[in-house]
Amino acid sequence: MLLLFLACFGFFWDSREKEWTTSTGSAFVMDTFVDQKLSGEKSGQAVEEVNQMLADFENRFSAYISSSEIARINQNAGLSYVQVDEETFQLLKTAKEYCQLSQGLFDITIGPLADLWDITGEDPRVPDEQAIQSATKLVNYEDLLLREEDHSVMLRQKGQKLNLGCIANGAAGSLAMETAKSYGVHSGYLSIGGNIFTIGRKEDGSAYRFGIRDPRGEASDYIGIVELTDTTMATSGDYERYFEENGVRYHHILNPDTGYPGDSDLISVSVICQDGGMADFLSTTLFLAGSENAMAYADAESFDFILIDREKNVYLSNGILPYFTPNEQAEGYHFVNAS
Repeated sequence: MLLLFLACFGFFWDSREKEWTTSTGSAFVMDTFVDQKLSGEKSGQAVEEVNQMLADFENRFSAYISSSEIARINQNAGLSYVQVDEETFQLLKTAKEYCQLSQGLFDITIGPLADLWDITGEDPRVPDEQAIQSATKLVNYEDLLLREEDHSVMLRQKGQKLNLGCIANGAAGSLAMETAKSYGVHSGYLSIGGNIFTIGRKEDGSAYRFGIRDPRGEASDYIGIVELTDTTMATSGDYERYFEENGVRYHHILNPDTGYPGDSDLISVSVICQDGGMADFLSTTLFLAGSENAMAYADAESFDFILIDREKNVYLSNGILPYFTPNEQAEGYHFVNAS
């Protein structure tokens, strides 16, 4: 998880010396820790509403809650269409477009493989090769059928499953920031696992600053600090959720093509852009694609990145350079302009 140097964990408090209030909150929702610090006219209500919104989002989009719309789609795979609400339909439509852009490297029908490996569950294991190949055959985003006229969704084959874990935190965070703004919040941040969302600047006018986790260090170690203003950052890495067997690390970011955890030269990818869902999509895709492919986007106008490879090279896109400060004490790391 990214280090939150500005975090003030705990429950709500108000700063009454100013016209606005500043409130903080912590919760465990969407299978991760959520922390927020919001300043504005009704910041306490905003914190409460954001927590409720995230819980509602989980109830609607988690594949592991049997009453969710995603679970109902999975239950009816190969059988029938399921009518969903407009927000669910639009999220699935956008996610399928991301799958197409990545040529399937990012695939929200990864569910059969995710269940087989169970890396984020209670029984992570290396499946046998035959089971992996059978599950891989069920992963195909083109089998996600979207019927626009009545907002109905279906998976073409029995046994196919949606899993939105690769986009859920980002999409939920962007919605949460809109919720906060509706309560008059003009400054603050939200952390959902490896995703950071910021509104405006700190009250002193400076940018929010966050540490980029050292993927081979302790939880408190960082390789640099990045400044964020009115934007979002998503990080994908092999160091948060994984297990080891026979000296091999198996992380949770699965490659739909091979059926195994991604094996590129990258161990951490942070993407900074305006949209949380897009940041999630890009960090996952670039992580799987590897540094050579990722650096082709070093001058992209719509997003920036911070890549860390196995040799401890840190590649910075052109747009993030003025906002990134290396930690000179981060042992063994080399910082490179990717442009």
